[in-house]
Amino acid sequence: MNDIADLNDSFFSCSSSDSFASAESDTSSSLPLTLHDKISSLFSNDPKNLHIAHINAQSVPGHYSDLLASFSSAHLDALLISESFLKPSLLSTQYPLPGFVLIRNDRTGKGGGGVAMYIRADLPHKVVSSSPSLYSESAEYLFVEISVRHTKVLLAVLYSPNLRIDYFDALDCTLSNLCPMYEHVILMGDFNTCLIKNDYRSHRLLSLLSSFNLQVLPLSATHFSPNCTPSLLDLMIVSSPNNVSNHGQLTASFSYHDLIYLSYRIRVPKRKPKLLLLRNFKGIDLEALQCDASIIDWSPLLESDDIDVKVNYFNSAILNLYDQHAPLRRVKVKHNPAPWITIQIKELMARRDGAKSRYKRRPSELNLSNFISLRNSCRRLCQAAKRRYFHEQLHNRSSSDVWKFLKSVGIGKSPTNQCKDVNLDDLNKHFSLLPFSLDPCVKAATLDGLSSLPLPQYPHFNFGDVNEDDVKKSVLAISSPAVGYDRLCSRMITLILPSLVPILKHIFNHSFTFPSVWKQAYIIPLPKINNPTSLTHFRPISILPFLSKVFEHLVHRQLTLFLTSNSIISPFQSGFRTGHSTVTALLKVTDDIRWAMENKSLTVLVLLDFSSAFNSVDFDILLGILKSINLSSSAISWFDSYLRGRSQCVRLDELFSDWCNLTEGVPQGSVLSPLLFSIFINLVAKVISSSFHLYADDLQLYRHFTVADADSAIAAMNHDLACISAWAKSFGLQINPSKSQAMIIGSGFVRNAALVSSLQPLLLDGVHIDYTDTAKDLGVIIDSNLSWRAQVNEISRKVNFSFHSLKCLQGLLPLKTKISLAQTLIQPIIDYADACYLDATEELLNKLERLQNLCIRFVFGLRKYDHVSHLRKELKWLPIRLRRNTRILCLLFNILHNPSYPSYLRDRFSYFRPSDAPCRSHLKSLLKTPPHKSSYYSYSFSVHAVRLWNSLPPSIRDLKAISLFKAKVKEHYLSSVV
Repeated sequence: MNDIADLNDSFFSCSSSDSFASAESDTSSSLPLTLHDKISSLFSNDPKNLHIAHINAQSVPGHYSDLLASFSSAHLDALLISESFLKPSLLSTQYPLPGFVLIRNDRTGKGGGGVAMYIRADLPHKVVSSSPSLYSESAEYLFVEISVRHTKVLLAVLYSPNLRIDYFDALDCTLSNLCPMYEHVILMGDFNTCLIKNDYRSHRLLSLLSSFNLQVLPLSATHFSPNCTPSLLDLMIVSSPNNVSNHGQLTASFSYHDLIYLSYRIRVPKRKPKLLLLRNFKGIDLEALQCDASIIDWSPLLESDDIDVKVNYFNSAILNLYDQHAPLRRVKVKHNPAPWITIQIKELMARRDGAKSRYKRRPSELNLSNFISLRNSCRRLCQAAKRRYFHEQLHNRSSSDVWKFLKSVGIGKSPTNQCKDVNLDDLNKHFSLLPFSLDPCVKAATLDGLSSLPLPQYPHFNFGDVNEDDVKKSVLAISSPAVGYDRLCSRMITLILPSLVPILKHIFNHSFTFPSVWKQAYIIPLPKINNPTSLTHFRPISILPFLSKVFEHLVHRQLTLFLTSNSIISPFQSGFRTGHSTVTALLKVTDDIRWAMENKSLTVLVLLDFSSAFNSVDFDILLGILKSINLSSSAISWFDSYLRGRSQCVRLDELFSDWCNLTEGVPQGSVLSPLLFSIFINLVAKVISSSFHLYADDLQLYRHFTVADADSAIAAMNHDLACISAWAKSFGLQINPSKSQAMIIGSGFVRNAALVSSLQPLLLDGVHIDYTDTAKDLGVIIDSNLSWRAQVNEISRKVNFSFHSLKCLQGLLPLKTKISLAQTLIQPIIDYADACYLDATEELLNKLERLQNLCIRFVFGLRKYDHVSHLRKELKWLPIRLRRNTRILCLLFNILHNPSYPSYLRDRFSYFRPSDAPCRSHLKSLLKTPPHKSSYYSYSFSVHAVRLWNSLPPSIRDLKAISLFKAKVKEHYLSSVV
């Protein structure tokens, strides 16, 4: 206990207050240094040490500009933050610090709180422990392992929400698990235990730390707030005090807490500037480029019979051309962290910081008033500058430039790369690992079965020659700017496209096999979650050569025409087909369920989950299926060369894994993959006796039955499940019973009569598929009686989630940009598949209306209860019910007029016109209302869409163009809004 007393005394004797206090004059004539300047000066003397700081930020979103202005990866290796105030709805890309990776442990269930770390991006790191995110009256913490050369450091941040929380046992348990594994432990945070006080909490904390040989570094009071006694709440704790070369505290004017800092004697890697190899396309003399492109000697390419020689010569010629006109050059990536922070703002920040330091040294009403005045002025000036900057960047810009800028400030899906501590070779093996091993004997039997199928009556499929218009359309149809293994990008082709079209036509028409260079793929790993810790937390993004996609696009058009004209793909496959979508698939299934409810029947719905289906496609079996649908031997040979011999390499910045060969699976990221998979899974329809619907590999299986037929219906469904499982195993696919779901859907009365809980179980490979009350089907939550409350609640959650991420920019964006964001990011969430739940109650529709009102308030910067009806008219937005009606009518218009739209919906509609007798002209475009007896089917798409159609004026119903029809329908409904 004497050691604890000695430690306690040290907090009073240490002179470790603001190191720059002496430089701060009480007069305004001497301008004090900014926080950034102080940090830079402190750490510049020991550039090889590990430099760490901690601040109780009291809201990262609220003080983001201060963080940008104060902290730089040029001097700091890690910034630890207490009270981050970050929420899952706020993306890490919205609050980046250049050169750092943001690691978070957000508080959920209650506002405030949360801890985070900004770690230098080139330092390998991984999360080893974190507290539960749900608030539970306990400390919040984050433990991260940092690899510094050959040394591993345990770095941690902890925040105790208040003085009453007993976090000591939890901290004891965590430290006992982790401390023995590390020689160097650094723990910082706001412990809300004042070590100036000689009380029970301070003694318990010091005793706990002493038991792990951890030492608290001496500081003076770190927490200052008006009318409160200064207290020492922010602590630095280390395992090796001898490694500390410098530590202390600095005034942070944006927080009531001081920033505490530490320089630790562990040699860190030298900071290297990030360099990119880029071509200056903007500086190209386009006329000279096109002139040189027109005189390239293509005779070696045209004379060769080897497709690889042709493609390699083409690549070489194009690269040589651009090396002359836009050579690759190393460009140093520069981050201007806050372009809106001007010299004047920095000077005002420095004056504000000086005023805060003066108030700390000599607390008085006058000094406090001066500080508050300067702080508020700084906030107003910074906000105004930021608003001007955003408006300048977005004014009169193209749509692509606007979205490029918005992504740069964290709006939209732009996940940060957090793969620094992942072995790229291991990650590549994980991505290329075969999910399911097909038994050779089973495979042989499957191939025999395919070869014995009767030959179709329609003609063979052969590739036809492409013309120059086909090539142009396909080149322009591929919009990806990514650079593949061949080092060519879309811009290098499109800038000189007229000169290249004849050559590309020649290459494509003479590609009897698929070029080898186009079968090499770079894989970009992206994290699925914040703070990924295992290989399964990453998903692969495949980067293929641009011209390979162009070629595939040409093949896709020819193969699709063959499949469509011969009706080869099941009509109940809605994945990756023009005019088909998840919404049309859901409308088919939900309308069928309503028809059963209309007839007092129940529906058993099973949603099957295939594991890694696209990656499990066996090459030989796929080629056998292609042969069975009458592809010619030359076409089969081409697809054989297309599938085999592929390899992939994981790329992270300038780091590359070893190459891995791919022996199964349709090529990820390719244009042809979805179509080939649809052909592969198409045969499952032959073994199903129940109703079904496919969307790619999402299989919905359902059967209607009366109460009396319940047992036989479940038995029939089990037979179908057994057949599907057997088919999947024979074709190399695997169904995951644990992720598959089953429901019994019907009216409450019929469900009670059937005693759903006593029905026979559904079995898949001997595993029970439990009946659930709700299930997510293609993004829509369906419940057992089609009440839709869970679906609307999920929409509300998603909208509020998205709105929360945009709200911080509400006052910065121009009106036009906010309208665009509301229409593209928020309203689609409300609109998605709303035609499937036309029987939603008025209460639920009003909830959706309030969500749309939230968009309007975001656009105009209104408060929660401000009226919006007049502003909706100004925006020309329809109320939620009429907006839904417009989309229903547009979908019906396409179903009636566009042959690409699904026949399974078109067959439900017929015009109210006898074929054997003429009728009045105004009745020609009316549709027959499907017969129905109750409200169940009355709220189906098939019935409701007809009612809406027939209520339109004949002049609108008779229109032939969808764009004009949509505009007139909207105009018609707008005129009816009071």
